[in-house]
Amino acid sequence: MTSAVLLCAGKSSRFSKGLMNKTLYKLNGKPLFMYSLEAFEDWGVDEVILVVRKQERNIFEKFTASFSNIKISFGGERRQDSVMNALNIISAEEHVLIHDGARPMLSSELIERVAGLISEKRCVVPVIPSDDTLRIEENGKLVTLDRSRIFRMQTPQGCIAGELKALYKRFYDVYFYDDAAAFEKAGLEVFPVEGDRKNIKITTQDEIKLWNVRNHE
Repeated sequence: MTSAVLLCAGKSSRFSKGLMNKTLYKLNGKPLFMYSLEAFEDWGVDEVILVVRKQERNIFEKFTASFSNIKISFGGERRQDSVMNALNIISAEEHVLIHDGARPMLSSELIERVAGLISEKRCVVPVIPSDDTLRIEENGKLVTLDRSRIFRMQTPQGCIAGELKALYKRFYDVYFYDDAAAFEKAGLEVFPVEGDRKNIKITTQDEIKLWNVRNHE
């Protein structure tokens, strides 16, 4: 059984200074999160856990009233707390795909690349190579990094629900930017698969224009 966790409870501070939930922002008349929800439905997940703010539950339920396999969970203070709340209503042996609700260009092909390897690899993440030349500051000087060894992480990230839950409990006091980081902290393998350059995360309003361009390529 495979479940998807769709994270829609962020603060959206860079998108709207917290004035609105960006996953509810409408693109072509449809809320941002719906694009990913429909992608998971088209691929065939068994259920989707929507992680939302308590005060916005009714809004999300209105948009998803026609879906039969939706469950609602509430966001926490940190990203990992939000994921943990969703994991608490998923059986430990389930495969789980954890995805940012602000990544609307999720494809069935990307879902399959991740989901198809969870049993074998345990923690699977989509990545894309960095096109930019990157530098870090060392002792007041900029030092160029080897671009061939640098990758950008994407979602959905796939794993076994019970294994991730155990890691979040074990490292409760550690802040993680994504789910794969918990496996890395434990010294476990994180297996990369080919990501999708169109699978951008909407962070600011400027990226809405980029989404429109890429959506019509």
